[in-house]
Amino acid sequence: MMGCTKFSPFVSCTITGRFDSAALARFANLVTLGLSGLDLGDLSLDTLVHNLGSLQKLYLFGVNISVLNPSPTGLVTTPVLQELTMSGCKITGPIDIFLAKLRFLSKLTLDNSDFVPTDRVLESFTNFSSLVLLSLQDCGLNGTFPSRIFHIKSLAILDVSFNKNLSGELPEFKQGSVLQVLVLSGTKFSRPIPESIGNLKNLTILDLYSCQFHGFVSSFAQWPEISMVDLSSNNLTGFLPSDGYLGLDNLMYINLENNSVSGEIPVSLFSHPHLQYLHLSQNNFTGNFLLYPNASQRLRMIDISKNKLQGPIPKSISKLLGLEELDLSSNNFTGTVDLNLIKNYVNMTLLSLSNNRLSVVIMEDGDTNFYQEYPHRLDFLGLASCNLTNVPEFLRHQKLLHLDLSNNNIAGHIPDWIWENGKYDAVNLSHNSFSSIQTDLSVFMYGLFYLDLHSNKIEGALPLPPCETVKLDYSNNHFNSSVTTEFWSQISSSSFVFLSNNSLVGEVPPLLCNGTDIEILDLSFNRFSGLIPPCLLKHKNKLEILKLRGNNFHGSVPQKISKECALQIIDINDNKLEGKLPASLVNCRMLQLLDLGNNEIVDTFPEWLGVLPLLKVLVLNDNRFNGHIDQYGRHKQMHSYFPALQVLDLSSNAFTGGIPTLILKKLKAMMVPSSSGPPSIYTEIIADLNRSPPGYMPYDKSSFTITLKGQETTMVSILPIFMYLDLSNNNFDGTISDGIGDLKLLKGLNLSRNSFTGHIPPRIANMLQLESLDLSYNKLSGKIPPELALLTFLEVLNLSYNHLSGPIPQSNQFSTFPETSFLGNDGLCGKPLPHPCTMNRPPSAPAAPDSSTEVNWDVLGIEVGVISGLATVVITALLWGNGRRWIYYQVDRFFMRVLQPRIHHRRRRRH
Repeated sequence: MMGCTKFSPFVSCTITGRFDSAALARFANLVTLGLSGLDLGDLSLDTLVHNLGSLQKLYLFGVNISVLNPSPTGLVTTPVLQELTMSGCKITGPIDIFLAKLRFLSKLTLDNSDFVPTDRVLESFTNFSSLVLLSLQDCGLNGTFPSRIFHIKSLAILDVSFNKNLSGELPEFKQGSVLQVLVLSGTKFSRPIPESIGNLKNLTILDLYSCQFHGFVSSFAQWPEISMVDLSSNNLTGFLPSDGYLGLDNLMYINLENNSVSGEIPVSLFSHPHLQYLHLSQNNFTGNFLLYPNASQRLRMIDISKNKLQGPIPKSISKLLGLEELDLSSNNFTGTVDLNLIKNYVNMTLLSLSNNRLSVVIMEDGDTNFYQEYPHRLDFLGLASCNLTNVPEFLRHQKLLHLDLSNNNIAGHIPDWIWENGKYDAVNLSHNSFSSIQTDLSVFMYGLFYLDLHSNKIEGALPLPPCETVKLDYSNNHFNSSVTTEFWSQISSSSFVFLSNNSLVGEVPPLLCNGTDIEILDLSFNRFSGLIPPCLLKHKNKLEILKLRGNNFHGSVPQKISKECALQIIDINDNKLEGKLPASLVNCRMLQLLDLGNNEIVDTFPEWLGVLPLLKVLVLNDNRFNGHIDQYGRHKQMHSYFPALQVLDLSSNAFTGGIPTLILKKLKAMMVPSSSGPPSIYTEIIADLNRSPPGYMPYDKSSFTITLKGQETTMVSILPIFMYLDLSNNNFDGTISDGIGDLKLLKGLNLSRNSFTGHIPPRIANMLQLESLDLSYNKLSGKIPPELALLTFLEVLNLSYNHLSGPIPQSNQFSTFPETSFLGNDGLCGKPLPHPCTMNRPPSAPAAPDSSTEVNWDVLGIEVGVISGLATVVITALLWGNGRRWIYYQVDRFFMRVLQPRIHHRRRRRH
């Protein structure tokens, strides 16, 4: 279809549908042409512009076109064409060659278009000396943006937003610039914002959202025409100027969220006569939230959440009658707030007071008309951690989309009327004391995005969730039934399912595998039994987190794992699994945590897992793994071997042999800090979960349990700086290799309850970050290396029940360790042991192999004298009543502290 309007002697046309190129011959004087949704594969831009010699404005929307076929007569230049818009187009060929011919272009828009964004394309934009508007939104630009473009004297509007691989920096701006709109959001522009940006006196819009700028926030007062400033999601610091805002007559929008700006929020901002939107969340603002009596009635949105503000919420805030959104959550506000204040906000859609130290009260009466005074457009209500003891009655009359009443003191039955509104996208009632829910949620609501009931006291059967619920959390309750077939069917469209920490029983059916969109499945700490459905690992290509810890699953780990495995976490600790590990685990190239501890798995060390590039945590403790862990023939030639491993727990198995030197050489993540490497664990999943509505807490996905500093410890998350190695309670023997000192980043090292011999390697002192060292119950001999006193972070040391001798170091941390750290070493002396070291006491050392038949008469004479003297003392003491009691006390003390632990240890090793 072609629609044309004639403005003699020129014509403007817009063409949609099927394009007839022959029809253009009738419009030689065409001045404006718009083409939409056409495939012009047989017509090039050159030909189009050449045939329409009077064309001044060309608008192409969603058009496929080529620049590969130049005009037969050749197009040298187009002095008439002034505006070119190609939005959402697919452009084939070198667009820079075509653009180079348009020297007098004043407006160029290539938003969302698909072309090859070479360096030549970027440089071609610098040739337009008359350019007024350049808009290149989301068109795949990469490389470095030429700074010369900023200096085009006529340029008033520049937008290169959402080109995520485009880098650059702001230049030094000169006086007299006509730049009015500068939009760089969603790019990699970096470095500090130059002070010379104050020379942009015509600036009306500054949008630098989600770049990489750092340094101080620029003063808004230097832009007299400014209407919008968005500097959010950068690394900006410093303070906001306290004045200069009232003179900015056009300023309507300020967004500084997700930076590190500190100090107090200028009170004058809230009195600005034209400001409507103020976003200051996720910064470090401190002080009180203050309002002048003349606070602006035009404010529509105030978001100062996630700061460090304190004190009471000013009562005068109820006078801001134009407010539509008010978010004060996640600060340190105190005092009591009467929620009736929102009755003044006729147009309010969002209110969040969550996660402060507030007490919210609602002075209600029985009159139904009382609730009609509340705003009728309220979509989001956040009252988490507000000391509520019941569900606010006025919610009966609201049609909310998001409701957050988490972390309160609400008990009893969840009111049925909460669900009857039926418009919710998200409901969070977690961390209360609700005891029951009787409503069939699948009847009242459909398509609920987020339902969180975790950490309550709800008993009975699992309530059926609404159909197509995306995020469902019933964890940490008292549900104690089997899970019905209807429930498993109902969650088939869910992405995140959390049922952990209940008392659920029965088997998990293969029906669960019909949920092809499940990304996180957490059934931990229940009483599920039976086999793990093989289809969970064989066909679930989207599953990223699988947590089945603390159940009664038996049989073997499913042996067939999808080649498209997306798993990042597998935690099936504390079940009754047996058999061998599936070799197909190597298909899980994204795996970061594998916890198979506390099962009955019988296998050798899975050195083949060393090929997984992102594996950070490997826990195999308390199984029946056996054999040497250094299989030279298999992995000796591996280029990388557990390259990202930070936590290795092989404790309480039956491994034998020595600590493999090859392994000590390959665990690179424990040796050298990495400035790049794999991303922080679960980063991508966290990003998904954090798309939840405001005020909702992300799921704790990264916890795992180890024995640290002598106690079983649950790590909430795996930090990039946490390194831990536990080989305790096995049958390792031989000497402890000096190479262990290369693991410089270890926080914890546990080699206890093995049969290691020889000396303690002094190179352990290289582990300057070490906080826990346990070498107890081995056969180590020699002195305690004095170098260990250099471990100034060491909190727990256990060297007990070895054959160590000589003085205990007395400097730094050693002065803080208790006597129990050194018990069972007959040759040790000095504090904290009760027997001091004598000045001339010779150090104990193993006898030389050929010295057994030689007698050292000098030493023998001394020993005979000592024994004779000791016998005299003992006999005298036995004849004296108090002396007998002293002797019996010392013998009992020796038995309790030395002999009894050894007997217990030997019995344990036999069993």
